[in-house]
Amino acid sequence: MTPSEQRRAFALPGAGPRYGPDKIVDVKHIDLHLVPDIEAATLEGRCTTTVRALDETVEQLVLDAVDLEIREVTRDGRPQAWSRRNEHLEIRLEPTLRAGEETSFTVVYRVDHPRHGLFFIRSTPLVPRTAHLWTQCQDEYARYWFPCFDYPHEKQTTSATIVVPRGQFALSNGELVERRDEHDRTIFRYRQDVPHSTYLVTLVAGPFVEISQGTAGKRDVPVFAFVLPERKADAQRSFGNTPRMIEFFESCIGTPYPYARYSQIAVSDFIFGGMENTSATTQTDRTLHDETAHLDFSSDPLVAHELAHQWFGDLLTCRDWSQAWLNEGFATYFECLWREEDLGWDEYVYDVFTSLERYLEEDRYRYRRPIVYNRYRDPIELFDRHLYQKGGAVLHMLRGELGNARFFRSIARYVAQNAQRNVETIDLIRAIEEATGRNMRGFFDQWVFGSGHPEVEYHVAWDESRKVATVTIDQTQCVDGEHPASIFDIEVGFLDEVPERAMRDRREPLPNERRVKVHVERAHETIAIALDREPKLVRIDPGAYLVGNVTYRLGADLAAAALRGDPDIVARIRAARELAKEGSRQAREALADSFRHEPFWGVLDPAARALGETRAPWARDILLDSVMHEHPKVRRAVASALGAFREERTADALLERVENDPSYFVRAAACTSLGKTRDPRALDVLVTVLARSTWNGVVEAGAVQGLAELADPRAVAPIISAASPERDEGLRSAAASAIARAAQLLEHERAPLFDALDRLLDDPLPLVSLIAIDSAAATEDPRFLSSLERLAQSAADGRTRRHAAEAALRLREARSVPSAVISLRSDVDDLREQQQRLRESLEALAPRA
Repeated sequence: MTPSEQRRAFALPGAGPRYGPDKIVDVKHIDLHLVPDIEAATLEGRCTTTVRALDETVEQLVLDAVDLEIREVTRDGRPQAWSRRNEHLEIRLEPTLRAGEETSFTVVYRVDHPRHGLFFIRSTPLVPRTAHLWTQCQDEYARYWFPCFDYPHEKQTTSATIVVPRGQFALSNGELVERRDEHDRTIFRYRQDVPHSTYLVTLVAGPFVEISQGTAGKRDVPVFAFVLPERKADAQRSFGNTPRMIEFFESCIGTPYPYARYSQIAVSDFIFGGMENTSATTQTDRTLHDETAHLDFSSDPLVAHELAHQWFGDLLTCRDWSQAWLNEGFATYFECLWREEDLGWDEYVYDVFTSLERYLEEDRYRYRRPIVYNRYRDPIELFDRHLYQKGGAVLHMLRGELGNARFFRSIARYVAQNAQRNVETIDLIRAIEEATGRNMRGFFDQWVFGSGHPEVEYHVAWDESRKVATVTIDQTQCVDGEHPASIFDIEVGFLDEVPERAMRDRREPLPNERRVKVHVERAHETIAIALDREPKLVRIDPGAYLVGNVTYRLGADLAAAALRGDPDIVARIRAARELAKEGSRQAREALADSFRHEPFWGVLDPAARALGETRAPWARDILLDSVMHEHPKVRRAVASALGAFREERTADALLERVENDPSYFVRAAACTSLGKTRDPRALDVLVTVLARSTWNGVVEAGAVQGLAELADPRAVAPIISAASPERDEGLRSAAASAIARAAQLLEHERAPLFDALDRLLDDPLPLVSLIAIDSAAATEDPRFLSSLERLAQSAADGRTRRHAAEAALRLREARSVPSAVISLRSDVDDLREQQQRLRESLEALAPRA
């Protein structure tokens, strides 16, 4: 089955066009009085809402309120008639509210063991922990812990009074205006004077400790981090760059950080990486990390992403969920911008490129949709790689189209014009037009409102008699009357000498480089450039601005030149991929030289993967020579790639990395690859590693994946044990995919493996459940169908419902495939494996070039 055949429609059965609700009032303010009881998992609440009627008399208000025990509703001290209907609270206003009038009403209520929105983290016999609570309201879950108009187009100021046991801490939005002890209680009062949507309202409470990070930005905003006592040592390591980020983002955006303070608070069992509640971001405590993890892990991407949301998402908020790329695409892109500021241009381009690759993977194997799209069942379905990663890549392409000065001038105008408002993509388009005079409507029609991307191949030829270089650009995706070719511009540079080595962080053309701009609008374009002499280096799309799947067909000479001397890191990656497939002596030498001299780790990571995919002995030798590379991310990639080679000396190298590498991630990759070698020493080593405890279960996760690759029945018990509830979240997630892989390799052991996987489908943490769902789908076994259909209908988390529905569809489709076709696929796979082993044997017998 080809990738395009695997791709399904994004809209699931039952999905239809979704639009925001009508407004009959403007919500001015919400005041909350909250008394949580963590051990009892309850919340006593009083919500006072101030509204102004719009253009007609209002007789009834309908608020979102799910599972709230309503005690009473009053207005100006007088009881109001109310009723519950279909997860709503209906309030009859007596007297009615005339057009333009304001009123306030108060709802007294109780929350008891909520299904969503408000989460109580408590200790259990299996998993001891520090008790605390936190909320998570995106996309429409505020309604689970206070009654409100729960949609992003409604923005209001808020205040919150929170009563907790004396000595504990509570965090909400805005300025802390009061903190006082009263008998056995501590009372906190917060006020947020900048209007914001209900999905951005937050409550966190528990025995958190405060780390002051000073002040930042033009308005000297105080910056804080809060962690549970046992994680205090990791807080500064994880959040220390926040003040610098605030100042950098202010300089990019032109609008000062908009709130009274900025806090980050790290909580356990968080269901996302982070959540950008206005002025008070909630972060997963899994981003807190020790010194060893810090070798090749950073919290900066997560911290930058959530901080960028304080402008994009909070100050400017999408009008409806179909426009959510204006929140998430911008935050993803500003992660990249921080990387450029902190680590340089190469790191920035690599970050954008990896975002593009993640989007391409989702498009290839899952579904395709426009970035702006309103056909869905749950809003959370939209929060995917199209929204985040493709959205960020489109902004990078827009920067290339406009140029630096115009791009950032447009962003500044967009934010200044729309602060405190709800926005749609047209607001960004208009801001660009006003700031630069450029009409970008066609650009946005193609890349934001349209779906897909070009599949591009580049060819270069030289005609010595005519002194002409020919660049051929082929779009290989379906191009017909209904699917026109993509339209885009790229730059191409020509040099008659190749630099000895690629320069780091160079954006400008090289000395003596001839740069031309090429307009592409047909499926097959040929551009002829007259030059004085044959180019030795051809630079295609420096900066990698095009949102597309690009393949080089340059030939060994030009690909080797690009790998050696092109300053653009994406050009070097694409050249390495071409050379790995080409496999000539020149290609081998160029790749070996690259692993010795390449100045940027991000080129060698995908290059190592490309070498592993060849399964060729010469590629193995390059990888083995690089197993001690100085950069841990290169060693990780090399260790992963070595899993393609089932040889004793490969296992020897991996065993050494398992025991001695300082990086958790390298050890994890080595564990997984060691299992793939099926070396007789692997089982005992991996079982020993699995019993250890490392940060976030990283190394153990690699070990359980390696155990699955052994195809050894003795590995089944330890794999299943890794899925136990008391094991780390990351390990349980890895165990889910390991179970599916082991079941594929050990048909007679499927019963206990599938029982364990079925239990993981109901893991209390959605991030584990999602991996288990995808793993169940990968088995294509119909015994999971009933569990998946149950989750698709009744799971509390919208992501779980979405993944379960997709998985159930996949299993039903697999059940309809004739067994003869399945057998034929297996036979083809076996033949491919035999052909590869034969090719390796012949190469081993051939004289070394």
